[in-house]
Amino acid sequence: MTALQTYLAALAPGIDIVAGCAGMSEDQLCAAGAPNKTARTLLTLADALFAPTSFSRLQRQAVNAARERAHPLPTLEVIERYAARAKTKRDAWRLRVELCRTAADTDEMEKLARKKLRELNPPTPPRPGVRIRRRKDAPWTLAITGPSSLIADLESSLDEDAPLDSVAALFSPSGAAPATRPTITTNAIITLDELDRIIDGDGEEITIQLTDGARLTGAELVSRTLAERGLITLVHPYEGAVNLYRTERMASEKQRLMAAAENPVCPWPACNYPADKCQVHHLQAWRHGGETNMSNLATCCPYHNGVNDDDPNAPPVRGRLVRRRGRVVWQPPWADTAASPSSPNEPVQPTPPDPPH
Repeated sequence: MTALQTYLAALAPGIDIVAGCAGMSEDQLCAAGAPNKTARTLLTLADALFAPTSFSRLQRQAVNAARERAHPLPTLEVIERYAARAKTKRDAWRLRVELCRTAADTDEMEKLARKKLRELNPPTPPRPGVRIRRRKDAPWTLAITGPSSLIADLESSLDEDAPLDSVAALFSPSGAAPATRPTITTNAIITLDELDRIIDGDGEEITIQLTDGARLTGAELVSRTLAERGLITLVHPYEGAVNLYRTERMASEKQRLMAAAENPVCPWPACNYPADKCQVHHLQAWRHGGETNMSNLATCCPYHNGVNDDDPNAPPVRGRLVRRRGRVVWQPPWADTAASPSSPNEPVQPTPPDPPH
């Protein structure tokens, strides 16, 4: 018998091979000559088919059926790969039993297993709505889920050769040329030195942050017509936003606008949550003596506002927002709270391990 024939013959009694692995470790299998990947596969099958379980009756049925059908090892791998994806353990065992009782080669078994798993785990119907994925320094994505008639109407309005341009044209009045863009009703943040450069014609070199999370070049901003409700906030490059001070707990509408102008997105690292949807955060908590004035205010997303270490006397856990050299920055929990940056070139602190919004 050739080596190939020996190998193929050994694959046939798959359940017996798996049974021989029960109770062994990966190191023991590797020491016996099994490659690491093969050892892990065998142990996965052994744990599923021979480890103690509360579904022992179904386990015996699956093992006996696999032995009667003489399923080779690759077929058992397919069965387990799909059974493990069932939503409940009971469904997983019922699927193992059904598949082990079926006479089929590996390819046929995969098709059947895929079909049965879809029956057990039907796809969740999509919920109508509009979802936005905001990416930092990259294009955003707008996904619309709604009645087929609405989506079909939108699709029929698209130009296959220029779909994005035709979407933009939907915002313009019929017959308008070129298509007008929506007026800006959010807060555009421009420092005084940047304003001088835009006026001098260097608008393409300037990036302006809006409090809805979007960004424009100075030239793009100038090309738009601002509505009366549109706002532009001038921010001094060294002293920050100019504003009146208040000592009430809740920030005024003007203070909210100015806080958003200073921090167009949540200041926590890697958080791109737009200021228009943020909360106003007291850097020194109100209950710990913090005042409601611009030097003590910052925009912050609801999640990071909730996990911010507000109590300066409590052990730090997640870090907190502080003002350093006029800028609101995240201070990690391991930082020296008494230290402050001595140079504007100080390295940026590592990003905290928070889930994305």
